[in-house]
Amino acid sequence: MIKLFRNIRKRLVAESKFSKYLLYAIGEIILVVIGILIALQFNNWNTDMQTKEVQIKYLHEIANNLKADLEDVRFNIGFNETRLNASRIVLNSLNHNVTYSDSLDVYYGSLLYTTRSVVNYSAYETLKSKGLEIVTNDSLRKAITKLYSFYYQNVIDFEIQDDHAMQYQIVMPTVLSRIEVRKKDNNAKAGEQLGKPINFETLKNDVEFKNAIVMNEDLRVYMLNNYRQLEQNILECTALINDELENLK
Repeated sequence: MIKLFRNIRKRLVAESKFSKYLLYAIGEIILVVIGILIALQFNNWNTDMQTKEVQIKYLHEIANNLKADLEDVRFNIGFNETRLNASRIVLNSLNHNVTYSDSLDVYYGSLLYTTRSVVNYSAYETLKSKGLEIVTNDSLRKAITKLYSFYYQNVIDFEIQDDHAMQYQIVMPTVLSRIEVRKKDNNAKAGEQLGKPINFETLKNDVEFKNAIVMNEDLRVYMLNNYRQLEQNILECTALINDELENLK
C-alpha cells in the first residue's frame, strides 16, 4: 500500500499536480499513523494478556498454598480442642474427689504438647519479588497482603511468646514431674501418649499442679479463638481469589 502511494506521488509530481500530490501525501501519513496505532494497540493487548496469565498463575498458586494452610489450621484446632477437654476433665477429677480409674490416663497424657503454624509462604514470596501490583484488584491485593503480613504473623507471635513459653517453661515441667507418661500403643501418633499420676491423692491438694492446668485451660481457649479466626481469614481470602479467577477467565 505504501509503495502504491509512493508511485502515485512520483507521477503527480512529474505532472505538476501539487494539490493532488498533497492530498495523497496526507493520505500516506494517515495510513502510517493508523499502522502505528494498530501496532501499539496490539502490543498493549499482548502485554495485558501476558500480565493476566501471570496474575492467574500466582493466584492459583496462592490458592493452593491456602488450601494446605487451612488443613494445618484445622489440625491445630482439633489438637487444642483435645487439650482443652483434657485439662477440664483433669481438673474435675481433682476437684470433685473422684476415684481414679485407668480411663483417665488418656486425659492426663493429653495435657502435654502444643501446636505451631506451618505456613506455606512460597507463592506469596514469589509474588512479592515480582511485584504485588501483578494482582490488579486492589481489594484482593490488600486482603492477601494482610493475611500473610498480619493475620499469620499475629498467630505465630502468640504461639511463640505466649503458648510455647507457657508450655515449655511451666506446664510441661510441672506435669512431667507428677505423672508417669507411656506410649498408648506401638502405632500411636505423636501426642497420643497416656499419663498416670504418680500419686493421685497428693495431686488433689497440689496447688502448683492445679494452677498450671488452669492456666493451660485458659491458654487453650485463647489459642482456639486465634486459630478459628485465622481459619475464617483464610476462607475469606480464598473466596476473594476464586471470585477474581472467575472474573479473569
